[in-house]
Amino acid sequence: MPLSVPPLLRPPLHCVRALGRPPVRALMNLRELVSALNDFASPALAESWDNVGLLVEPSPPHTVNTLFLTNDLTEEVMEEAVQRKADLVLSYHPPIFAPLKRITWKTWKERLVVRALENRIGIYSPHTAYDAIPHGVNNWLTKGLGTCTSVPLHPSTAPSSPAEGTHRVEFCADAEHLEAVLSKIKDIPEISCLTTLPARVEGEEQTRVSLNCSQKALLEVVALLSQNSFLYHKTEILLLQKPLLPHTGMGRLCTLSEPVSLSDIIERVKGHLQLPHVRVAVGAGRTLGTGA
Repeated sequence: MPLSVPPLLRPPLHCVRALGRPPVRALMNLRELVSALNDFASPALAESWDNVGLLVEPSPPHTVNTLFLTNDLTEEVMEEAVQRKADLVLSYHPPIFAPLKRITWKTWKERLVVRALENRIGIYSPHTAYDAIPHGVNNWLTKGLGTCTSVPLHPSTAPSSPAEGTHRVEFCADAEHLEAVLSKIKDIPEISCLTTLPARVEGEEQTRVSLNCSQKALLEVVALLSQNSFLYHKTEILLLQKPLLPHTGMGRLCTLSEPVSLSDIIERVKGHLQLPHVRVAVGAGRTLGTGA
């Protein structure tokens, strides 16, 4: 499905009209377009096993005039994109999933990459990032069920808060122990945001040490501090929990405003998706007349 770049995804157009000629349209740089797509649905919201974002990038600079949309990028779809002179294909499912060890003409996925680069066509895939966002695929699917409330089954967390680490460790040390402890801590991998501040504890001048660390590094930090009971007893460990993003995440649990039969739900889904048939597995002891 070829599309001109939508107005929200390109800079303002300065049109020049000539007698008998269509307006001249400004083109959008690929990297600007990818940035807009990432802002619409951050790749950080995708599942960890997924492969989303810009998968194939022609050598820059690369401008985009025609954006080609597809659910699955097959070889037939790629040939249509070539014929339509597409500059970028947005494929909902990622055509490249497992790592490619070579790019040859042997397999169809390798051939997709070859054809894309030969014809200077970029490939972008959003997949589960589009599932997670509040105005994405999952929410659109719920609209076919009728009036209902829906909440994500697995809510997404803010990808950049906090920036690093799963735990924060804070402790106080005097001048006698400080340098030796800091030297050992700096040798532990997956330590970040290490800071020191002057502090007064029980009338004594000490240094307050704060650091972020991973779950694995936390065990090493605790083991180090436990070697000195004076340090260990003044240690605080905080779990860094990222805030949940409202209405964002994987799956949806839908509660209908009124009970309906399974057959009614099937008809609603078929109508919403414009499908003549859907495949249904009816639960044990249930019928199509049973409430959904």
